[in-house]
Amino acid sequence: MAVLPLVAGEPTSPFECAAMAADLTNQVCHWGSRGVGYINADVTLTLSRLPSGGELGLRGENAVASAGISVGTATLYDRARALGTCVVTALSNAERLIDLADGDR
Repeated sequence: MAVLPLVAGEPTSPFECAAMAADLTNQVCHWGSRGVGYINADVTLTLSRLPSGGELGLRGENAVASAGISVGTATLYDRARALGTCVVTALSNAERLIDLADGDR
């Protein structure tokens, strides 16, 4: 993930980098062969430490769905090791899948 400044001329803090990465948890946990089938309703980020550097990754762990609601979890890590967990609550959007691979949108 590239580290872009949130405010021109101001450095992005390690916490801001982690929060930006956490915002992608829905895509990591719910991206299927036809696109993203859920709309992000809420995300929770928990950290055991701040990231070292701006290169972060998310590893989708699971997604559990019932009656149009899904909860997905992902591990957030930097180059050293895991540093936190992201949990997303999402609502089904099966009728209007979002295909992020489509370059025409």
